Amino acid sequence: MADPGPDPDIAMLETEAAPPWSGGGAIYAISAVLNQVRKHNTTLIFHNTRAQAEIFFHHLWLANDDGLPIGIHHGSLDREQRQRVESAMVRGDLRAIVCTGSLDLGIDWGNVDLVIQVGAPKNVKRLLQRIGRANHRYNAPSKAFLVPANRWEVIECVNALQAARERDLDGDARNDGPLDVLCQHILLTAASGPFNADDLFLEIKSVGTFIGLDRLAFDACLDFCATGGYALRAYDRWQRLQQRPDGQWQLRDPRAAAIIRMNAGTIQDTDTLKVRLRRNRGGKPLGEIEENFAASLSPGDTFLIGGQIVKYEGLREMTVEVSPNAAKKPRVATFSGTKFSTSTQLSQRILRYLQKDDWSELPKHTADWLRLQSAMSRLPEPGRLLVESFPRDGRENICIYGFAGLNAQQTLGLLLTKRMEEIGLAPMGFVATDYATLIWGMDAVTNPIPILEIKGLQEGLDGWLAGNSLMKRTFRGAATIAGLIERNTKGKRQSSRQATFSSDILYDTLLKYDPNHLLIQITRKEAMSGLVDFARIEEMLDRVSGHVDLIRTPHVTPFSAPLFLEVGKISVQSGSAEERLLAEEAEALIRDSGLSQM
Repeated sequence: MADPGPDPDIAMLETEAAPPWSGGGAIYAISAVLNQVRKHNTTLIFHNTRAQAEIFFHHLWLANDDGLPIGIHHGSLDREQRQRVESAMVRGDLRAIVCTGSLDLGIDWGNVDLVIQVGAPKNVKRLLQRIGRANHRYNAPSKAFLVPANRWEVIECVNALQAARERDLDGDARNDGPLDVLCQHILLTAASGPFNADDLFLEIKSVGTFIGLDRLAFDACLDFCATGGYALRAYDRWQRLQQRPDGQWQLRDPRAAAIIRMNAGTIQDTDTLKVRLRRNRGGKPLGEIEENFAASLSPGDTFLIGGQIVKYEGLREMTVEVSPNAAKKPRVATFSGTKFSTSTQLSQRILRYLQKDDWSELPKHTADWLRLQSAMSRLPEPGRLLVESFPRDGRENICIYGFAGLNAQQTLGLLLTKRMEEIGLAPMGFVATDYATLIWGMDAVTNPIPILEIKGLQEGLDGWLAGNSLMKRTFRGAATIAGLIERNTKGKRQSSRQATFSSDILYDTLLKYDPNHLLIQITRKEAMSGLVDFARIEEMLDRVSGHVDLIRTPHVTPFSAPLFLEVGKISVQSGSAEERLLAEEAEALIRDSGLSQM
Protein backbone atom coordinates (compact mmCIF):
# COMPACT_ATOMS: atom_id res chain seq x y z
CA MET A 1 0.00 0.00 0.00
CA ALA A 2 1.36 3.42 -0.95
CA ASP A 3 2.56 5.76 1.78
CA PRO A 4 -0.17 8.42 2.17
CA GLY A 5 2.41 10.91 3.40
CA PRO A 6 2.09 13.33 6.31
CA ASP A 7 -1.32 14.59 7.37
CA PRO A 8 -2.24 17.93 5.79
CA ASP A 9 -2.18 21.09 7.88
CA ILE A 10 -5.76 22.37 7.48
CA ALA A 11 -7.61 24.94 9.56
CA MET A 12 -10.40 27.51 9.38
CA LEU A 13 -9.11 30.97 8.58
CA GLU A 14 -9.66 33.32 11.51
CA THR A 15 -11.35 36.58 10.52
CA GLU A 16 -12.29 39.72 12.44
CA ALA A 17 -15.84 39.76 11.07
CA ALA A 18 -18.27 36.86 11.35
CA PRO A 19 -19.51 35.29 8.11
CA PRO A 20 -22.81 36.68 6.79
CA TRP A 21 -26.03 34.74 7.19
CA SER A 22 -26.30 34.00 3.45
CA GLY A 23 -24.44 34.43 0.20
CA GLY A 24 -21.37 32.84 -1.31
CA GLY A 25 -18.82 35.59 -1.91
CA ALA A 26 -16.88 35.58 1.41
CA ILE A 27 -16.04 39.25 0.89
CA TYR A 28 -15.91 39.65 4.68
CA ALA A 29 -12.64 37.64 4.66
CA ILE A 30 -10.71 39.72 2.10
CA SER A 31 -8.43 41.32 4.70
CA ALA A 32 -7.57 38.01 6.36
CA VAL A 33 -6.87 36.37 3.01
CA LEU A 34 -4.53 39.19 2.02
CA ASN A 35 -2.65 38.81 5.30
CA GLN A 36 -2.01 35.15 4.51
CA VAL A 37 -0.89 36.00 0.99
CA ARG A 38 1.70 38.38 2.47
CA LYS A 39 3.02 35.65 4.79
CA HIS A 40 3.52 33.00 2.09
CA ASN A 41 5.45 32.69 -1.14
CA THR A 42 2.62 31.67 -3.46
CA THR A 43 -1.04 31.09 -2.59
CA LEU A 44 -3.77 29.40 -4.64
CA ILE A 45 -7.21 30.78 -3.72
CA PHE A 46 -9.81 28.26 -4.92
CA HIS A 47 -13.48 29.03 -5.61
CA ASN A 48 -16.33 26.73 -6.59
CA THR A 49 -17.60 28.84 -9.50
CA ARG A 50 -16.11 31.23 -12.03
CA ALA A 51 -18.51 34.00 -10.98
CA GLN A 52 -17.36 33.78 -7.37
CA ALA A 53 -13.72 33.78 -8.49
CA GLU A 54 -14.22 36.93 -10.59
CA ILE A 55 -16.06 38.79 -7.83
CA PHE A 56 -13.55 37.78 -5.15
CA PHE A 57 -10.59 38.76 -7.33
CA HIS A 58 -12.20 42.15 -7.99
CA HIS A 59 -12.58 42.87 -4.27
CA LEU A 60 -9.17 41.42 -3.45
CA TRP A 61 -7.56 43.74 -5.98
CA LEU A 62 -9.40 46.77 -4.61
CA ALA A 63 -8.04 45.97 -1.13
CA ASN A 64 -4.52 45.19 -2.39
CA ASP A 65 -2.90 48.41 -1.18
CA ASP A 66 0.56 46.81 -1.25
CA GLY A 67 0.26 46.14 -4.99
CA LEU A 68 1.02 42.43 -4.58
CA PRO A 69 1.13 40.64 -7.95
CA ILE A 70 -2.10 38.63 -8.05
CA GLY A 71 -3.61 36.76 -11.02
CA ILE A 72 -6.86 35.03 -11.90
CA HIS A 73 -7.32 31.74 -13.74
CA HIS A 74 -10.46 29.91 -14.89
CA GLY A 75 -11.73 28.11 -17.94
CA SER A 76 -13.63 31.02 -19.49
CA LEU A 77 -10.60 33.28 -19.78
CA ASP A 78 -8.74 33.62 -23.05
CA ARG A 79 -6.17 30.85 -23.54
CA GLU A 80 -3.31 33.34 -23.91
CA GLN A 81 -4.26 35.02 -20.65
CA ARG A 82 -4.35 31.68 -18.83
CA GLN A 83 -0.96 30.76 -20.25
CA ARG A 84 0.52 34.11 -19.17
CA VAL A 85 -0.72 33.50 -15.63
CA GLU A 86 0.69 29.96 -15.63
CA SER A 87 4.06 31.15 -16.93
CA ALA A 88 4.21 33.90 -14.32
CA MET A 89 3.41 31.33 -11.66
CA VAL A 90 6.22 29.03 -12.83
CA ARG A 91 8.68 31.95 -12.70
CA GLY A 92 7.52 32.81 -9.19
CA ASP A 93 6.29 36.26 -10.25
CA LEU A 94 2.86 35.93 -8.63
CA ARG A 95 2.08 35.90 -4.93
CA ALA A 96 -1.45 34.54 -5.43
CA ILE A 97 -3.83 33.17 -8.04
CA VAL A 98 -7.58 33.29 -7.62
CA CYS A 99 -8.79 30.18 -9.45
CA THR A 100 -11.43 27.50 -9.93
CA GLY A 101 -11.25 23.81 -10.83
CA SER A 102 -9.04 24.79 -13.80
CA LEU A 103 -6.07 24.39 -11.41
CA ASP A 104 -7.38 21.33 -9.52
CA LEU A 105 -5.27 18.87 -11.49
CA GLY A 106 -1.91 18.72 -13.20
CA ILE A 107 -0.32 21.45 -11.09
CA ASP A 108 3.12 20.62 -9.71
CA TRP A 109 4.56 23.98 -8.68
CA GLY A 110 6.88 23.55 -5.75
CA ASN A 111 6.71 27.23 -4.78
CA VAL A 112 2.99 27.02 -3.91
CA ASP A 113 3.04 26.85 -0.12
CA LEU A 114 -0.58 27.68 0.75
CA VAL A 115 -4.05 26.85 -0.54
CA ILE A 116 -7.12 28.79 0.55
CA GLN A 117 -10.52 27.28 -0.22
CA VAL A 118 -13.15 30.03 -0.33
CA GLY A 119 -16.62 28.63 0.21
CA ALA A 120 -17.42 25.19 1.59
CA PRO A 121 -15.74 22.46 -0.51
CA LYS A 122 -19.02 20.47 -0.78
CA ASN A 123 -17.00 17.28 -1.18
CA VAL A 124 -14.15 15.92 0.96
CA LYS A 125 -12.32 14.41 -2.01
CA ARG A 126 -12.36 17.78 -3.79
CA LEU A 127 -10.99 19.43 -0.66
CA LEU A 128 -8.07 17.01 -0.40
CA GLN A 129 -7.37 17.29 -4.12
CA ARG A 130 -7.15 21.07 -3.91
CA ILE A 131 -5.09 21.33 -0.75
CA GLY A 132 -2.67 18.84 -2.26
CA ARG A 133 -1.51 21.63 -4.59
CA ALA A 134 0.39 23.21 -1.65
CA ASN A 135 3.92 21.99 -0.79
CA HIS A 136 3.65 19.45 -3.59
CA ARG A 137 6.87 17.70 -2.61
CA TYR A 138 7.61 14.28 -1.15
CA ASN A 139 6.90 14.06 2.59
CA ALA A 140 5.93 17.75 2.85
CA PRO A 141 2.54 18.40 4.52
CA SER A 142 0.07 20.44 2.50
CA LYS A 143 -1.10 23.63 4.17
CA ALA A 144 -4.57 25.07 3.68
CA PHE A 145 -7.20 27.35 5.14
CA LEU A 146 -10.97 27.11 4.67
CA VAL A 147 -13.06 30.27 4.39
CA PRO A 148 -16.80 29.62 4.84
CA ALA A 149 -18.97 32.02 2.86
CA ASN A 150 -21.87 32.05 5.34
CA ARG A 151 -23.00 30.60 8.68
CA TRP A 152 -24.24 27.31 7.26
CA GLU A 153 -20.90 26.83 5.58
CA VAL A 154 -19.12 27.26 8.91
CA ILE A 155 -20.77 24.01 10.03
CA GLU A 156 -20.01 22.34 6.71
CA CYS A 157 -16.36 23.41 6.76
CA VAL A 158 -15.85 22.11 10.32
CA ASN A 159 -17.26 18.73 9.30
CA ALA A 160 -15.25 18.64 6.06
CA LEU A 161 -12.10 19.34 8.08
CA GLN A 162 -12.86 16.50 10.49
CA ALA A 163 -13.57 14.12 7.59
CA ALA A 164 -10.32 15.10 5.87
CA ARG A 165 -8.29 14.52 9.02
CA GLU A 166 -9.95 11.12 9.48
CA ARG A 167 -9.46 10.34 5.75
CA ASP A 168 -13.21 9.67 5.60
CA LEU A 169 -13.61 10.22 1.87
CA ASP A 170 -16.95 10.66 0.15
CA GLY A 171 -17.99 10.20 -3.45
CA ASP A 172 -20.81 8.62 -5.39
CA ALA A 173 -20.86 4.95 -6.29
CA ARG A 174 -19.65 4.18 -9.80
CA ASN A 175 -22.48 4.53 -12.29
CA ASP A 176 -23.23 2.18 -15.15
CA GLY A 177 -21.42 2.98 -18.36
CA PRO A 178 -23.26 5.65 -20.40
CA LEU A 179 -24.92 4.19 -23.47
CA ASP A 180 -24.39 7.27 -25.63
CA VAL A 181 -20.64 6.79 -25.14
CA LEU A 182 -21.05 3.12 -26.07
CA CYS A 183 -22.81 4.15 -29.30
CA GLN A 184 -19.90 6.43 -30.17
CA HIS A 185 -17.42 3.65 -29.45
CA ILE A 186 -19.30 1.28 -31.76
CA LEU A 187 -19.20 3.86 -34.57
CA LEU A 188 -15.50 4.54 -34.03
CA THR A 189 -14.81 0.81 -34.06
CA ALA A 190 -16.63 0.55 -37.40
CA ALA A 191 -14.65 3.52 -38.71
CA SER A 192 -11.49 1.49 -38.05
CA GLY A 193 -12.74 -1.59 -39.94
CA PRO A 194 -15.22 -4.47 -39.80
CA PHE A 195 -15.90 -5.98 -36.36
CA ASN A 196 -17.58 -8.97 -34.77
CA ALA A 197 -20.41 -7.95 -32.42
CA ASP A 198 -19.78 -10.81 -29.96
CA ASP A 199 -16.09 -9.95 -29.65
CA LEU A 200 -16.83 -6.24 -29.22
CA PHE A 201 -19.42 -6.98 -26.54
CA LEU A 202 -16.91 -9.02 -24.51
CA GLU A 203 -14.25 -6.35 -24.95
CA ILE A 204 -16.55 -3.60 -23.68
CA LYS A 205 -17.61 -5.69 -20.67
CA SER A 206 -13.95 -5.88 -19.65
CA VAL A 207 -14.01 -2.13 -18.89
CA GLY A 208 -14.87 -1.32 -15.26
CA THR A 209 -17.88 0.90 -15.76
CA PHE A 210 -19.41 -1.46 -18.36
CA ILE A 211 -18.94 -4.71 -16.40
CA GLY A 212 -22.70 -4.86 -15.74
CA LEU A 213 -23.67 -4.24 -19.38
CA ASP A 214 -26.20 -6.79 -20.61
CA ARG A 215 -26.47 -8.01 -24.19
CA LEU A 216 -29.91 -6.45 -24.65
CA ALA A 217 -28.56 -2.94 -24.00
CA PHE A 218 -25.54 -3.58 -26.26
CA ASP A 219 -27.78 -4.79 -29.08
CA ALA A 220 -30.00 -1.71 -28.67
CA CYS A 221 -26.93 0.52 -29.13
CA LEU A 222 -25.79 -1.54 -32.13
CA ASP A 223 -29.25 -1.26 -33.71
CA PHE A 224 -29.25 2.49 -33.13
CA CYS A 225 -25.87 2.83 -34.86
CA ALA A 226 -27.08 0.70 -37.75
CA THR A 227 -30.56 2.17 -38.31
CA GLY A 228 -31.08 5.23 -36.09
CA GLY A 229 -33.90 3.44 -34.27
CA TYR A 230 -37.53 2.71 -35.17
CA ALA A 231 -38.64 6.26 -35.91
CA LEU A 232 -35.55 7.12 -37.98
CA ARG A 233 -34.84 3.91 -39.88
CA ALA A 234 -36.49 5.27 -43.05
CA TYR A 235 -33.79 7.96 -43.40
CA ASP A 236 -30.59 6.96 -45.19
CA ARG A 237 -28.39 9.41 -43.27
CA TRP A 238 -28.84 7.47 -40.03
CA GLN A 239 -28.39 4.01 -41.53
CA ARG A 240 -24.67 3.92 -40.90
CA LEU A 241 -23.83 0.23 -40.35
CA GLN A 242 -24.60 -2.93 -42.24
CA GLN A 243 -23.98 -6.60 -41.51
CA ARG A 244 -21.95 -8.61 -44.00
CA PRO A 245 -22.74 -12.20 -45.05
CA ASP A 246 -19.97 -13.43 -42.72
CA GLY A 247 -21.72 -11.79 -39.76
CA GLN A 248 -19.31 -8.93 -39.26
CA TRP A 249 -20.45 -5.30 -39.12
CA GLN A 250 -19.04 -2.47 -41.21
CA LEU A 251 -19.81 1.08 -42.29
CA ARG A 252 -22.48 1.30 -44.94
CA ASP A 253 -20.53 4.14 -46.58
CA PRO A 254 -16.73 4.09 -45.98
CA ARG A 255 -16.63 7.87 -46.51
CA ALA A 256 -18.51 8.30 -43.21
CA ALA A 257 -15.37 7.29 -41.27
CA ALA A 258 -13.90 10.79 -41.55
CA ILE A 259 -17.06 12.47 -40.21
CA ILE A 260 -17.31 9.99 -37.34
CA ARG A 261 -13.72 10.71 -36.29
CA MET A 262 -14.23 14.48 -36.60
CA ASN A 263 -17.11 14.29 -34.13
CA ALA A 264 -15.44 11.97 -31.61
CA GLY A 265 -15.34 13.13 -28.00
CA THR A 266 -17.60 13.18 -24.95
CA ILE A 267 -16.93 16.61 -23.43
CA GLN A 268 -19.73 18.94 -24.43
CA ASP A 269 -18.57 22.54 -24.59
CA THR A 270 -20.81 25.23 -23.18
CA ASP A 271 -21.96 27.44 -26.03
CA THR A 272 -19.96 30.59 -25.61
CA LEU A 273 -19.14 33.82 -27.41
CA LYS A 274 -15.71 35.43 -27.57
CA VAL A 275 -15.24 38.70 -25.68
CA ARG A 276 -12.93 41.35 -27.13
CA LEU A 277 -12.09 44.94 -26.36
CA ARG A 278 -13.61 47.18 -29.04
CA ARG A 279 -11.00 48.47 -31.49
CA ASN A 280 -11.02 49.50 -35.13
CA ARG A 281 -9.32 46.28 -36.24
CA GLY A 282 -10.36 43.97 -33.46
CA GLY A 283 -9.15 44.37 -29.92
CA LYS A 284 -7.51 42.20 -27.33
CA PRO A 285 -9.37 38.93 -26.58
CA LEU A 286 -10.45 38.67 -22.94
CA GLY A 287 -12.21 35.33 -22.80
CA GLU A 288 -15.66 33.86 -23.29
CA ILE A 289 -19.13 34.18 -21.80
CA GLU A 290 -22.17 31.95 -22.19
CA GLU A 291 -24.54 32.72 -25.04
CA ASN A 292 -27.57 33.02 -22.78
CA PHE A 293 -25.71 35.48 -20.56
CA ALA A 294 -24.68 37.55 -23.59
CA ALA A 295 -28.30 37.59 -24.77
CA SER A 296 -29.35 39.21 -21.49
CA LEU A 297 -26.95 42.16 -21.87
CA SER A 298 -27.96 45.64 -22.99
CA PRO A 299 -25.53 48.33 -24.16
CA GLY A 300 -24.02 49.98 -21.11
CA ASP A 301 -24.27 46.92 -18.84
CA THR A 302 -21.05 46.18 -16.99
CA PHE A 303 -19.66 42.81 -15.98
CA LEU A 304 -16.50 41.17 -14.70
CA ILE A 305 -14.16 39.12 -16.85
CA GLY A 306 -10.51 38.41 -16.26
CA GLY A 307 -10.61 40.44 -13.07
CA GLN A 308 -11.58 43.69 -14.78
CA ILE A 309 -14.90 45.47 -15.21
CA VAL A 310 -15.94 46.01 -18.81
CA LYS A 311 -18.92 47.69 -20.44
CA TYR A 312 -20.98 45.88 -23.05
CA GLU A 313 -20.91 47.78 -26.35
CA GLY A 314 -22.59 45.32 -28.69
CA LEU A 315 -22.40 42.07 -30.64
CA ARG A 316 -20.41 42.02 -33.87
CA GLU A 317 -19.97 38.88 -35.98
CA MET A 318 -20.81 36.67 -32.99
CA THR A 319 -18.19 38.42 -30.83
CA VAL A 320 -19.09 40.41 -27.73
CA GLU A 321 -17.42 43.81 -27.92
CA VAL A 322 -16.66 45.63 -24.69
CA SER A 323 -14.75 48.65 -23.46
CA PRO A 324 -12.90 49.20 -20.16
CA ASN A 325 -15.01 50.65 -17.39
CA ALA A 326 -13.90 52.26 -14.16
CA ALA A 327 -17.04 51.44 -12.18
CA LYS A 328 -16.48 50.08 -8.69
CA LYS A 329 -19.33 47.57 -8.94
CA PRO A 330 -20.48 45.55 -11.96
CA ARG A 331 -24.19 45.68 -12.70
CA VAL A 332 -24.59 42.02 -13.59
CA ALA A 333 -23.10 38.72 -12.51
CA THR A 334 -20.42 37.25 -14.69
CA PHE A 335 -21.33 33.64 -15.34
CA SER A 336 -24.19 31.24 -14.82
CA GLY A 337 -21.88 28.35 -14.02
CA THR A 338 -23.10 25.23 -12.25
CA LYS A 339 -22.89 25.18 -8.46
CA PHE A 340 -21.65 22.12 -6.60
CA SER A 341 -23.99 20.23 -4.30
CA THR A 342 -22.86 19.04 -0.89
CA SER A 343 -22.18 15.30 -1.06
CA THR A 344 -24.54 12.82 0.59
CA GLN A 345 -21.85 11.60 3.00
CA LEU A 346 -20.90 15.11 4.12
CA SER A 347 -24.58 16.07 4.54
CA GLN A 348 -25.18 13.04 6.76
CA ARG A 349 -22.07 13.85 8.76
CA ILE A 350 -23.46 17.35 9.40
CA LEU A 351 -26.81 15.92 10.55
CA ARG A 352 -25.01 13.67 13.05
CA TYR A 353 -22.88 16.60 14.19
CA LEU A 354 -25.98 18.66 15.00
CA GLN A 355 -26.95 16.06 17.61
CA LYS A 356 -23.73 16.49 19.58
CA ASP A 357 -23.72 18.08 23.03
CA ASP A 358 -20.36 19.73 22.43
CA TRP A 359 -19.90 22.23 19.58
CA SER A 360 -16.60 23.60 20.83
CA GLU A 361 -15.07 23.31 17.34
CA LEU A 362 -17.51 25.98 16.13
CA PRO A 363 -17.03 29.72 16.59
CA LYS A 364 -19.20 31.03 19.42
CA HIS A 365 -21.52 32.92 17.04
CA THR A 366 -22.36 29.73 15.14
CA ALA A 367 -22.72 27.53 18.23
CA ASP A 368 -25.09 30.12 19.73
CA TRP A 369 -27.09 30.03 16.49
CA LEU A 370 -27.58 26.27 16.86
CA ARG A 371 -28.67 26.65 20.48
CA LEU A 372 -31.18 29.35 19.52
CA GLN A 373 -32.62 27.12 16.79
CA SER A 374 -32.94 24.25 19.26
CA ALA A 375 -34.77 26.50 21.73
CA MET A 376 -37.17 28.10 19.22
CA SER A 377 -37.84 25.01 17.07
CA ARG A 378 -35.62 21.92 16.91
CA LEU A 379 -32.50 20.75 15.13
CA PRO A 380 -32.67 18.46 12.08
CA GLU A 381 -31.90 14.81 12.91
CA PRO A 382 -30.67 11.78 10.96
CA GLY A 383 -33.53 9.52 9.98
CA ARG A 384 -36.16 12.25 10.42
CA LEU A 385 -37.35 15.15 8.25
CA LEU A 386 -37.81 18.50 9.96
CA VAL A 387 -40.52 20.70 8.44
CA GLU A 388 -41.20 24.15 9.89
CA SER A 389 -44.35 26.17 9.27
CA PHE A 390 -44.82 29.83 10.24
CA PRO A 391 -46.47 33.05 9.09
CA ARG A 392 -44.59 36.15 7.92
CA ASP A 393 -45.75 39.36 6.26
CA GLY A 394 -49.21 37.99 5.51
CA ARG A 395 -47.85 34.84 3.86
CA GLU A 396 -47.58 31.26 5.05
CA ASN A 397 -44.16 29.61 4.86
CA ILE A 398 -42.96 26.04 4.97
CA CYS A 399 -39.29 25.07 5.29
CA ILE A 400 -38.17 21.49 4.54
CA TYR A 401 -34.71 20.55 5.86
CA GLY A 402 -33.88 17.67 3.54
CA PHE A 403 -30.07 18.02 3.46
CA ALA A 404 -30.18 16.52 -0.04
CA GLY A 405 -27.87 18.95 -1.86
CA LEU A 406 -28.65 22.07 -3.87
CA ASN A 407 -29.89 20.40 -7.06
CA ALA A 408 -32.21 17.99 -5.27
CA GLN A 409 -33.54 20.69 -2.92
CA GLN A 410 -34.30 22.92 -5.92
CA THR A 411 -36.10 20.06 -7.66
CA LEU A 412 -38.02 19.36 -4.45
CA GLY A 413 -39.15 22.99 -4.35
CA LEU A 414 -40.34 22.81 -7.94
CA LEU A 415 -42.28 19.58 -7.39
CA LEU A 416 -43.78 20.58 -4.04
CA THR A 417 -45.05 23.93 -5.34
CA LYS A 418 -46.65 22.02 -8.23
CA ARG A 419 -48.33 19.60 -5.79
CA MET A 420 -49.45 22.47 -3.55
CA GLU A 421 -50.97 24.27 -6.54
CA GLU A 422 -52.92 21.16 -7.48
CA ILE A 423 -54.51 20.88 -4.03
CA GLY A 424 -55.30 24.60 -3.76
CA LEU A 425 -52.62 25.80 -1.32
CA ALA A 426 -51.63 28.70 -3.60
CA PRO A 427 -47.81 28.63 -3.40
CA MET A 428 -46.09 31.80 -4.60
CA GLY A 429 -42.44 30.78 -4.87
CA PHE A 430 -39.52 28.92 -3.33
CA VAL A 431 -35.80 29.12 -2.72
CA ALA A 432 -33.35 26.32 -1.96
CA THR A 433 -29.89 25.74 -0.53
CA ASP A 434 -27.91 22.55 0.03
CA TYR A 435 -29.77 21.99 3.29
CA ALA A 436 -33.33 23.21 2.95
CA THR A 437 -36.16 24.38 0.68
CA LEU A 438 -38.32 27.34 1.70
CA ILE A 439 -41.75 27.77 0.07
CA TRP A 440 -44.02 30.73 0.61
CA GLY A 441 -47.68 31.08 -0.34
CA MET A 442 -51.19 32.01 0.73
CA ASP A 443 -52.18 28.97 2.80
CA ALA A 444 -50.52 26.99 5.58
CA VAL A 445 -49.49 23.37 5.08
CA THR A 446 -51.02 21.52 8.04
CA ASN A 447 -49.91 18.03 6.96
CA PRO A 448 -46.79 17.76 4.78
CA ILE A 449 -46.84 13.97 4.40
CA PRO A 450 -49.29 13.83 1.43
CA ILE A 451 -47.30 16.34 -0.65
CA LEU A 452 -44.08 14.42 0.12
CA GLU A 453 -45.47 11.10 -1.13
CA ILE A 454 -42.89 9.70 -3.55
CA LYS A 455 -45.38 8.47 -6.19
CA GLY A 456 -46.93 11.91 -6.53
CA LEU A 457 -43.50 13.55 -6.76
CA GLN A 458 -42.49 11.06 -9.46
CA GLU A 459 -45.63 11.79 -11.48
CA GLY A 460 -45.05 15.51 -11.11
CA LEU A 461 -41.46 15.10 -12.28
CA ASP A 462 -42.54 13.10 -15.32
CA GLY A 463 -44.98 15.82 -16.35
CA TRP A 464 -42.46 18.59 -15.78
CA LEU A 465 -39.63 16.89 -17.64
CA ALA A 466 -41.69 16.03 -20.72
CA GLY A 467 -41.87 19.60 -21.99
CA ASN A 468 -38.93 21.12 -20.16
CA SER A 469 -35.98 22.75 -21.88
CA LEU A 470 -33.64 20.79 -19.58
CA MET A 471 -34.65 17.59 -21.37
CA LYS A 472 -33.96 19.14 -24.76
CA ARG A 473 -30.52 20.36 -23.66
CA THR A 474 -29.72 16.93 -22.23
CA PHE A 475 -30.97 15.24 -25.42
CA ARG A 476 -28.76 17.47 -27.51
CA GLY A 477 -25.69 16.40 -25.56
CA ALA A 478 -26.56 12.69 -25.73
CA ALA A 479 -27.43 12.88 -29.44
CA THR A 480 -24.14 14.62 -30.21
CA ILE A 481 -22.08 12.04 -28.29
CA ALA A 482 -24.00 9.13 -29.81
CA GLY A 483 -23.43 10.47 -33.34
CA LEU A 484 -27.00 11.41 -34.21
CA ILE A 485 -26.06 15.08 -34.49
CA GLU A 486 -22.84 16.00 -36.28
CA ARG A 487 -21.46 19.36 -35.12
CA ASN A 488 -18.32 19.08 -37.26
CA THR A 489 -18.37 18.54 -41.01
CA LYS A 490 -15.63 18.98 -43.56
CA GLY A 491 -14.64 22.63 -43.62
CA LYS A 492 -17.06 24.00 -41.01
CA ARG A 493 -18.67 23.55 -37.61
CA GLN A 494 -22.39 23.71 -37.02
CA SER A 495 -23.36 26.75 -34.95
CA SER A 496 -25.01 26.43 -31.58
CA ARG A 497 -28.29 27.74 -32.98
CA GLN A 498 -28.23 25.23 -35.84
CA ALA A 499 -27.42 22.36 -33.50
CA THR A 500 -30.20 23.37 -31.10
CA PHE A 501 -32.72 23.66 -33.94
CA SER A 502 -31.78 20.21 -35.28
CA SER A 503 -31.81 18.53 -31.87
CA ASP A 504 -35.13 20.12 -30.84
CA ILE A 505 -36.81 18.78 -33.98
CA LEU A 506 -35.37 15.32 -33.40
CA TYR A 507 -36.37 15.33 -29.73
CA ASP A 508 -39.98 16.34 -30.46
CA THR A 509 -40.21 13.75 -33.24
CA LEU A 510 -38.86 10.89 -31.14
CA LEU A 511 -40.93 11.83 -28.09
CA LYS A 512 -44.09 11.79 -30.21
CA TYR A 513 -43.50 8.77 -32.44
CA ASP A 514 -40.93 6.67 -30.58
CA PRO A 515 -41.02 7.57 -26.84
CA ASN A 516 -39.01 4.45 -25.95
CA HIS A 517 -36.21 5.34 -28.37
CA LEU A 518 -32.76 4.62 -26.98
CA LEU A 519 -31.77 8.29 -26.92
CA ILE A 520 -34.97 9.29 -25.10
CA GLN A 521 -34.15 6.68 -22.45
CA ILE A 522 -30.57 7.97 -22.19
CA THR A 523 -31.81 11.56 -21.95
CA ARG A 524 -34.20 10.80 -19.13
CA LYS A 525 -31.55 8.93 -17.16
CA GLU A 526 -29.02 11.74 -17.61
CA ALA A 527 -31.54 14.43 -16.63
CA MET A 528 -32.61 12.52 -13.52
CA SER A 529 -29.03 12.10 -12.32
CA GLY A 530 -27.79 15.53 -13.35
CA LEU A 531 -29.25 18.90 -12.38
CA VAL A 532 -32.55 17.31 -11.33
CA ASP A 533 -30.83 14.84 -8.96
CA PHE A 534 -34.13 13.10 -8.17
CA ALA A 535 -32.25 10.09 -6.79
CA ARG A 536 -31.20 12.13 -3.75
CA ILE A 537 -34.85 13.07 -3.12
CA GLU A 538 -35.73 9.38 -3.24
CA GLU A 539 -32.80 8.57 -0.94
CA MET A 540 -33.84 11.30 1.50
CA LEU A 541 -37.47 10.15 1.67
CA ASP A 542 -36.40 6.51 1.98
CA ARG A 543 -34.00 7.47 4.78
CA VAL A 544 -36.68 9.20 6.88
CA SER A 545 -39.28 6.46 6.21
CA GLY A 546 -42.26 8.70 6.92
CA HIS A 547 -40.80 10.21 10.09
CA VAL A 548 -41.74 13.82 9.39
CA ASP A 549 -41.70 16.35 12.22
CA LEU A 550 -43.93 19.37 11.53
CA ILE A 551 -43.09 22.25 13.86
CA ARG A 552 -45.45 25.25 13.84
CA THR A 553 -43.82 28.42 15.15
CA PRO A 554 -45.27 31.94 15.53
CA HIS A 555 -42.56 33.51 13.40
CA VAL A 556 -39.45 32.88 11.31
CA THR A 557 -36.87 30.57 12.93
CA PRO A 558 -33.09 30.99 13.23
CA PHE A 559 -32.37 28.29 10.59
CA SER A 560 -34.99 29.53 8.10
CA ALA A 561 -34.02 33.21 8.30
CA PRO A 562 -30.95 32.88 6.01
CA LEU A 563 -33.14 31.41 3.28
CA PHE A 564 -35.25 34.56 3.24
CA LEU A 565 -32.09 36.51 2.61
CA GLU A 566 -31.40 34.28 -0.41
CA VAL A 567 -34.82 35.17 -1.85
CA GLY A 568 -33.90 38.81 -2.41
CA LYS A 569 -30.72 38.03 -4.33
CA ILE A 570 -30.77 39.53 -7.82
CA SER A 571 -28.15 39.79 -10.52
CA VAL A 572 -28.85 43.33 -11.69
CA GLN A 573 -27.78 46.25 -9.55
CA SER A 574 -30.80 48.38 -8.81
CA GLY A 575 -31.07 51.90 -7.47
CA SER A 576 -30.19 52.93 -3.94
CA ALA A 577 -33.86 52.99 -2.92
CA GLU A 578 -34.33 49.29 -3.59
CA GLU A 579 -31.04 48.43 -1.92
CA ARG A 580 -32.18 50.38 1.14
CA LEU A 581 -35.53 48.56 1.22
CA LEU A 582 -33.77 45.21 0.98
CA ALA A 583 -31.43 46.18 3.82
CA GLU A 584 -34.37 47.23 6.00
CA GLU A 585 -36.22 44.00 5.25
CA ALA A 586 -33.14 41.95 6.10
CA GLU A 587 -32.76 43.86 9.37
CA ALA A 588 -36.37 43.11 10.34
CA LEU A 589 -35.90 39.46 9.43
CA ILE A 590 -32.82 39.10 11.60
CA ARG A 591 -34.62 40.83 14.48
CA ASP A 592 -37.74 38.62 14.29
CA SER A 593 -35.70 35.40 14.22
CA GLY A 594 -33.68 36.39 17.29
CA LEU A 595 -30.42 36.54 15.34
CA SER A 596 -29.85 40.24 16.04
CA GLN A 597 -28.60 39.34 19.51
CA MET A 598 -25.80 37.16 18.12
